[in-house]
Amino acid sequence: MYIIAEIGFNHEGSMDVAAKMIQSAAESGANAVKFQTYKANDILMPYNANYEAIQCGEIDINQHIELYQIANDNKIEFISTPFNPRAVELLEKIGVSAYKVASMDCTNKYLLKYIAQTGKPIYISTGMATLNEIAETLHFLNEQMSTKITIMHCLSLYPADAQSLNLNIIPFLKQIFGVPVGYSDHYPGTKACIAAALVGAAVIETHFTLNSKKTGADHYHSAEPDDLKSLILDINLFSTMCGKKEAIFKRPDRKYAKEYRRGLYAASDLKKGHIMNELDFLCCRPFSGLSPEDIKWFNGKILNQDILAYQAMEKTFI
Repeated sequence: MYIIAEIGFNHEGSMDVAAKMIQSAAESGANAVKFQTYKANDILMPYNANYEAIQCGEIDINQHIELYQIANDNKIEFISTPFNPRAVELLEKIGVSAYKVASMDCTNKYLLKYIAQTGKPIYISTGMATLNEIAETLHFLNEQMSTKITIMHCLSLYPADAQSLNLNIIPFLKQIFGVPVGYSDHYPGTKACIAAALVGAAVIETHFTLNSKKTGADHYHSAEPDDLKSLILDINLFSTMCGKKEAIFKRPDRKYAKEYRRGLYAASDLKKGHIMNELDFLCCRPFSGLSPEDIKWFNGKILNQDILAYQAMEKTFI
């Protein structure tokens, strides 16, 4: 399972906080940290009530380079969501290995073209998108000769509620489009992420913060370090439990079949000449070579020798 800790703009412009978040995400076991690369007016108009909150999360190219190096030092992948072609150019300069596309740009072919031209893997959120829009986007990206594409089931609700998640969309999308499908989370805590893993998500992206009680940004529906660590441990345990379907051909408990399955034994002392019936048998462990199904073979047949109670039955006794 590939886990993305979305820092987004929860660093709120503080390089110290951003560095601590990268380190904490790495220590928690995440595979990647995800930032957002933008200028505030790439996202909304200056008169919007959220403009200043978005603006405080802007980071320039030198800060990107520094954070990229911190991620490398902590052995965690650095990816980002670009919000315009200039952001793609910036991210190519620092050498990101993959791109995340926000739900708002799922149908933005102008931006998608620039991302596709990089040849890097793309994680694309599908919040608000219809099946036709998802299909059109995948077709467009394939036309652009994009490499690995992962679509991310996502609800553009902040926070999303349990009734709206409909996580069975994940295997449905995988069946329809034949590409890996992940889950980008806006549900508080980590329970929705675990549920998404249970239904087959290939990638989990969850918002990440050092303090979910902090006001502003996306803190209120983000996972804290201990939450992220527990989530990854739970998902890894779940993946281990699921294993591989081929294991049915080499199951570890097969060696206990002879010990645990029922054998066929005499229920009491039986004399030579006795006509056998169902009451003459005990069916108990361990397996004796004959099974309860063999009783019907014995019924009505005559013993050719004396048998002791609890003796394993054999067909040569007839």
